[in-house]
This record gives sequence, C-alpha cells and structure tokens, in this order.
Amino acid sequence: RPRRSRIMFNSLRFRLIVSHILILLICLFIIGLSFTFFLRSSIVIDRLDFVQLTELRTTILRRAALPATTSTDVLARYAASTAKANDVRVLFADKSGKVIVDSAVISGAAQANDIEQVENPNAVLERGFLRDSSRQIWAFITQPNESGGVYFVLAKPRTTPLELLNQTVLLPLAQAGIVGGVLSVIMALLISYWVANPLQKAAKAASSIGIGDFDQPVPASGPDEVKSLAKSFNDMVARVKVSQQAQRDFVMNISHELRTPLTSIQGFSQAILDGTASDPDSVRRAANVIYDEAERMSRLVNGLLDLARLDAVPASLNRVPLDLSKLLNSAVEKLTLRAKEKNIMMKVRIDPLPSMLADTDRISQVFTNLLENAIKYTPLGGSVMLTARAGSGEVIVAVADSGGGIPAEDLPRIFERFYRVDKARSGKGYGLGLAITKDIVQAHGGSIRVESALGSGTRFTVRLPAARSDDTTVVGKKSRLKLK
Repeated sequence: RPRRSRIMFNSLRFRLIVSHILILLICLFIIGLSFTFFLRSSIVIDRLDFVQLTELRTTILRRAALPATTSTDVLARYAASTAKANDVRVLFADKSGKVIVDSAVISGAAQANDIEQVENPNAVLERGFLRDSSRQIWAFITQPNESGGVYFVLAKPRTTPLELLNQTVLLPLAQAGIVGGVLSVIMALLISYWVANPLQKAAKAASSIGIGDFDQPVPASGPDEVKSLAKSFNDMVARVKVSQQAQRDFVMNISHELRTPLTSIQGFSQAILDGTASDPDSVRRAANVIYDEAERMSRLVNGLLDLARLDAVPASLNRVPLDLSKLLNSAVEKLTLRAKEKNIMMKVRIDPLPSMLADTDRISQVFTNLLENAIKYTPLGGSVMLTARAGSGEVIVAVADSGGGIPAEDLPRIFERFYRVDKARSGKGYGLGLAITKDIVQAHGGSIRVESALGSGTRFTVRLPAARSDDTTVVGKKSRLKLK
C-alpha cells in the first residue's frame, strides 16, 4: 500500500491536479490582496459609512427630536440614550466645534476629552472624519440644533476593508469560492485525464513493446503536443517493427546464402580428404568448386561490409570534384562487350551536366550496378538506355531497360537487403546490389526511384545534388577535422 501511494503521488495526473489547485489558491490569494488594497484606496467605504450615518440620523430624528435647550444634563441624557439604542457615538458641540457632550465618555468607554474638537460644525450637513486620543478614526455627520444653538454629531468607527468584506461580501465570496473551487477541481480532473491518459497509454504500449508485442498503437488524442508524441511513438514502433523483421530476414537470408557454398566446400573438401576424388582431374574439379564457392562467399562478405560501412559512417565518403559525363561514358564502355554478347543495343544520351562533388568509386559502383542489372535482365535483342540531364540544383540520371519488368507487389521492397524478385529477376545475386546502390545515393544526399510494370521494362532514376558554391569549403573543413 505505501508503494502504491508513492506511485500515485508521483503520477503526472496527481501532479497536474495538485498544480492546478495550488495555482488556483495562489490566484485567489493575489486577487484577495489586490481587492483589499484597491478597496482601501477607494472612497466606496467612506461613502457607505456616510450613507449609514445619514440613514441612522434620519431614523433617530424621526423618533425623537433634538433637545430645545443647551443644558448639559439634558444633552447628556439624550446622547446616552440615543447612543445606547442605536449602537452609535453621539456628541454635541458648540458653534466653535468644541465638544460639550460625548456619549462614549458618559458610558465610560472613553476618557474625558477623548475628542475635543469637531471641525467646521457650522456647515449644514457637514461630514468628515475625527481622530480620538487612541488614534482611532471615526466617520461623522452633523446636524444643527436650531432651537438649542448646538450641533448634533453622529459618529461611528471608520469601516476597514476587512470589516466591509466580513460584513457584506465575505459569505457570498466564500460561497462563490467553494463553487469555483469544486468546478476547478472537476476541470483539473478532466484536463489531467485529457493530458495524462494518452501518456499512460503510450507507457503501456512501450511496456508491451519491451516484451516483443509491437501491435500496440497509441491513439492520437489530447493536446497537439501529446498527439505529436503519439504519432512519433507510432512511427518509431513501425520502424522498430520493420527493423526487427529486417533483422530476422537478414539472419535467415544470410544463413541460407552461406549454407549452399559451405555445403559445397565441405562436401568437395571431404571428397579430397577421404580419397573419393583421387585422380588429378577429380581433385582439380573439386578444387575449382571450392574456389568458386569461396569467391562467392567473399563477394557476399564484401557486400555486407559495404553496407555496414555506409550505415556506420556515411559522411566518410571521399568527395572530390567529379566529371559525371566522363564517368557515365566509361561505365557504358566497360559493359558494351557484355551487351553485344546478348545482342542488346546500348543507347546513351548525356546532356551538359553541372559540376558535382562525390566519391568517384562509389558513384561508379552505383551506375555500373544499374547498367549490369539492366543488361542482365533484358532479353536477347532488347535495349538499355542511359540518359543524364541537369535539373534544378541537381543531376538526374536514368537507366531504362526493355526487360520483363517487376511485379507491382515487389516494387516497394526492391531496395531491401537480400530481397530478390523470384520470377522476373531471379539470378545468382544475393539481393544486396540495389540496397548498396540506394545507400550510396542517399549518402550523397540524393534519391533513387524505380518505375516498372510487367512487360514494359524497368526504369531507375537517380537524383544527385549538384555542387554548391560552399561545397569546396565544407569538404575542406571536414578533411581538416579528420586529420586532427
């Protein structure tokens, strides 16, 4: 149970709710302080005090008229009874403002001369503030006693902002705060669910992937950032799934490719060892088979090493200024004899090409491989065409043949390692040539695309970036970094 409690307290949902509540409380506190400050500097409280005193004065005078005498005893009795009945302070002052009678002094709540003077008592319905001997501020209004020649003064302690809140708006404010707090908690629960639920599903899916279950897509829901995370997660899972499948295919394919030559090598070497191949011709034939199979294995290993080098350090290409026109013509010239053996017509159309920086050996490997494949899978009497032209900041080279074409279902996988089209393009290769070609092109920042249909031939299009004005500088910097 303690462990479960710790997990709950550390969960994103719990922290979102707590954060929301804390922010709400802090905002309410700041609003309360700001409201009190602005209320204190406002005249609203003073107006309320004067309104209350005015209404109270009207009520008092309606019940009992002011004494028509200046007798101190009569004024004292009136002040004491009025103050007690209305919970207010009553004073009488002469025309100069000097206090004659004070109900607070009479009742013993204040000492003599607690308030000595009332300012401007001659003004009709004058109002203002008094300060007693203890520095407390009193709001007051006056009423002249025309028959008595004195002034009736009604006073009450000046209301503070906190007192006003407590008397008028505290209860409604508290009720509104409770309602707002409950609604805020509900909103916090909904928001935390909206944010945390997709993340919890992603965590669950990640746990499933950890045990090999890749069929756990994360729904793209919640905020845009969470949706983006879900999409990235699903893309990652798809790539991992493909990678896992490719790894399994690789192990299976490499095992299959190595089994045949190893079996032949083992069989013929055993024949030599046990004397089955005893005569010189038999030994020679066995040795030739062993040599051919060993060479076949060597080609396979070299191809795998090429792929490994391109995967590990694609930036290690030896980029130098390259005359692509010359390289393409050279590749065609090398394969012309092989094409003539199959009565295949080689067509070449190379437009003026821009300069480019590339690894000469690797680019030669790309187009030699494409031309070899085109010749290999083009029937007798067919044709192979190579075209090259300049594009917008790039060079576009296409190799097209008039062979049987590639089935549509095989096209998406044509560049996969060890993948071979069984019907249209079966052969003695290992399915590494096009994979190496694609990796080399991509390492140069280019792309390769295939178009094919059964009976209509196949066309490979390679796009390579042309040299930019800063390419030489970049290459120079990379070279210096490697030397260091």
